[in-house]
Amino acid sequence: MKRDSRRKLWLRTGLIIASVAVVTSVAAPSAPSAASANGHTENRPPSPLSQYLRTLRLINYFPADGGWQYMWTRWEPHQIEHDFAVMASMGANAVRVTVFPDVMGFPTPSPVMQSRLSQIIDLADAHGLKVQLSLFDQFTDFADIPASLTWAREILAPLSGSSRVAFIDVRNELDAPSTMGDAQVYRWLNALLPAVKDDAHGVPASLSVTAPAHISALRAALRVQPDFWDLHYYASDGLAYASMAEAVQAAAPLPVFVGETGFATAGSGSPPGLPGGEPSLEAYQAHYYQAVEQAALSLGLGAAAPWTLYDFTPAAIPSRQQPDQYAFGLLHSDGTPKPAADVVRHVFRGAGVSADFNSDFSQAVATPQGELPAIWRLWEPDHARFALDPAVGHDTPEGSARICGSGGGDASMPAFYTVPVRPQIVPGSQYRVTAWVRGHQATGATVVNVSWFDATGVFISGTDSPSLGSGDTDWTELEATGVAPPGAAFAEIWLKSARNSGTVWFDDVTWARSTA
Repeated sequence: MKRDSRRKLWLRTGLIIASVAVVTSVAAPSAPSAASANGHTENRPPSPLSQYLRTLRLINYFPADGGWQYMWTRWEPHQIEHDFAVMASMGANAVRVTVFPDVMGFPTPSPVMQSRLSQIIDLADAHGLKVQLSLFDQFTDFADIPASLTWAREILAPLSGSSRVAFIDVRNELDAPSTMGDAQVYRWLNALLPAVKDDAHGVPASLSVTAPAHISALRAALRVQPDFWDLHYYASDGLAYASMAEAVQAAAPLPVFVGETGFATAGSGSPPGLPGGEPSLEAYQAHYYQAVEQAALSLGLGAAAPWTLYDFTPAAIPSRQQPDQYAFGLLHSDGTPKPAADVVRHVFRGAGVSADFNSDFSQAVATPQGELPAIWRLWEPDHARFALDPAVGHDTPEGSARICGSGGGDASMPAFYTVPVRPQIVPGSQYRVTAWVRGHQATGATVVNVSWFDATGVFISGTDSPSLGSGDTDWTELEATGVAPPGAAFAEIWLKSARNSGTVWFDDVTWARSTA
């Protein structure tokens, strides 16, 4: 996530979820159709550019100690080369490199900075990485079109037509509030975009946006178009498929590439109900990447590009930022991997995305509330005692999710809940959630549930299973089967227990589209 972009927010009021990166006019796709073709219809083959973008396995990059302008002013080529080797070992074949007019020299880049850019491209090439070149970062003098044209030409001249350049982003996220709708910015783009294309001699040029609806708005406002649109996605995991599908529909027939995505393992931007603590946040970051990468691959977009390789050290960013801006890395600032690094490595190496969502509760995380199941969030955490019980399991004693001493009522039952890795659904189709449940001196109501949400994250409806019997019960399979309602875009799995003075355990959860 670039420093001048918006921070991701997750909001839940009652059962309403929203994100500033998602526009409320998103329409839920009924099924993968033209949207899933990424720039082609079902009757047309994908364009060569679409096919090319699908081959990219790109990582956004700044050194851990040198974010943004500091990468160029605290020049450490040996560290950069090391980092490129790390990316290559993960299966990456492209890296994003950002250049700043105020650092490179404007309107004429300095020979020193031109030499450093050339050296970076050589270092990347030595490790099998193409470079995505992001121009004009943090540039605001949009009235000076002649100087901008000169600077772009000077930067691109040594790289014209180079196979070592993956593509060029003209300027990061021009749909930000400070630039979206600005007539002068649009005049600047109308001049710069065709000039960059000419100067690049065949290297694709993109425009990056943070919301699908902004693609439509910019297409209507501009006289020129990029070769493709670059979507930066930081909204909820459940909305990834619907948002990307809308972006593809808005961009058609041009392709879409997901050029940034990520989840911070610190700060206040976590989804509601997620237990605190570094282990919990890092486990959820991996789950987030599973869901987002699965959505991108399902829509034929290729792998979404992680922001960013490293967490940043406290002094790495030129001006002080919110804590989450330092913690989006796949790796800690010392180079040790987070769990998400393995998810990305598997995707980049062609192994696909695991559908696992800790459904057997074998993965525990230490939190301020005690040991809890990784990935699962808590509803009404103050009205029950939640835990991962390592001594109790359905088929094996690897663990189960435990709720005891719960209050609440039918309208708001304490629960574990999560988004499955493949939460996207087809309205009118039937889906099935099951879980094995056991009770000890159980009272009240204990059910499993599937809940439906629209493409703005607003709760539509839900389906409960029959309740577990009261008292002491052996392991019992509870099943909630329901038809996705009109307008539904994604589903959540809920494990609920209310008014229960005893204890219940949940294990071996399944989620599937029903064939019945």
